[in-house]
Amino acid sequence: MKKYIILLLSLLIIAPAVGARPRKKKTGVVEDLVYTDTKYDFTMKFNEDWKYSLRNAGDNFRFILVKKNYAIPPAYSEVPQYTMIPRIAVWIDTTSNTPFEFLDSLISPDFKSDQKNELRKEFEILINDISQKGDIREKLITRQKRAQNVNGKKAMAWVGKVGYRKEIVKSISDNAVITEPGDYGGYILAIKNGDNICVIHMICEWNYFDTNMSQLGEMINSIDWKDAK
Repeated sequence: MKKYIILLLSLLIIAPAVGARPRKKKTGVVEDLVYTDTKYDFTMKFNEDWKYSLRNAGDNFRFILVKKNYAIPPAYSEVPQYTMIPRIAVWIDTTSNTPFEFLDSLISPDFKSDQKNELRKEFEILINDISQKGDIREKLITRQKRAQNVNGKKAMAWVGKVGYRKEIVKSISDNAVITEPGDYGGYILAIKNGDNICVIHMICEWNYFDTNMSQLGEMINSIDWKDAK
């Protein structure tokens, strides 16, 4: 009995210490749908249709946005889980390259680097080597590439499209499998501020690319660096 009492007392002493463990610091803070990055001192306003998640401080991926209420292609009306949910990722690191050079390196199938490997973890439009049951992708096609300014900062934008063939089960009862073709739309924007480069990626079903791009465009136009260089 004495042994059990000692064990119980030990647990009671340890429990408060565990509960008081500090939370990991995040990349920034969000207030009134405005993200403020604590390291790079830039702000970006979110669209209320998107749910945000912040990464841990020190992560080059600063935050991720996922659309709350998204449109579903007619082919997936009975099986909405097969829809590519619109998703935005924001990444920042340092580079000596221009936005044009950096973006070209990402799109090039032959270029390899640690930064590119890291970006491919979240930039799904770049994962052109997927070939597995249920999701076979075709060759990634560049639809548009152009230089632009984002609140006085040099930037390079790219739009791509990739066809896919997806095996979907429409009826669990008879296990009926059909192959459904479609297209994913992808967008990448590289913005340079001093030695820092901010790269934004979006992927969604091509049917709704323009609608999602319109919302993302508003968010991009809200980007502001307080330590402008």
